[in-house]
Amino acid sequence: MNWTFQYITPNALENENLENSQLWNKEIEFLPNNNYTIVSDSGKGKTTFINYCYGLRNDYKGKILLENKSIDELNFNTWAHIRSTKLAYIPQNLQLLKEHTIWENLIVKNDLTNFKSEEEILRLLSTLGIEKIKDKKAKETSLGQQQRTAIIRALIQPFETLLMDEPFSHLDYNNSIIAAEEIYKTCKEQNANFIVTSLTDQSPFKDVVNIKI
Repeated sequence: MNWTFQYITPNALENENLENSQLWNKEIEFLPNNNYTIVSDSGKGKTTFINYCYGLRNDYKGKILLENKSIDELNFNTWAHIRSTKLAYIPQNLQLLKEHTIWENLIVKNDLTNFKSEEEILRLLSTLGIEKIKDKKAKETSLGQQQRTAIIRALIQPFETLLMDEPFSHLDYNNSIIAAEEIYKTCKEQNANFIVTSLTDQSPFKDVVNIKI
């Protein structure tokens, strides 16, 4: 998908010096044929940026265009359609159903679109190394296992762009590489791109456009 940020300043940062930011208070376009990493220290607005792209927040000055239309004009039903067919999301806080099993968390999502078969979901669980805990409640698993579940949950829906907010923060290097490879593979299969936030530009993702904020 295509976003254009036209001199966006988050309300929380309006008193900050944003002169060196490559994102805030600039005009910048995110194109569907590029992958992007949004890089900054904590507190500079990475999660805020992702929330703007996903339509969860509107506390900013400026204008955001999605597919050349102001997101202020998009109603609830339009956002619901976009999020189920064009826009996948891995939130930093994961947002799993803690009282449900890992498998149930994935099936609840897949039932919305029936995009993947159970065999395809099982393959993803196996590839990311969590097939043996699929019948455990989410609250009984580690943060790393929950994070891999959230990654799989995003990959089992149709999308044109995958938004990821520090998706490897609870994973070791090897598991980050495995997850990144699966994300690349899925994006290629769906002719999609991704936007990911990170504390550093030393991430498992290569051939990306780095934007520092």
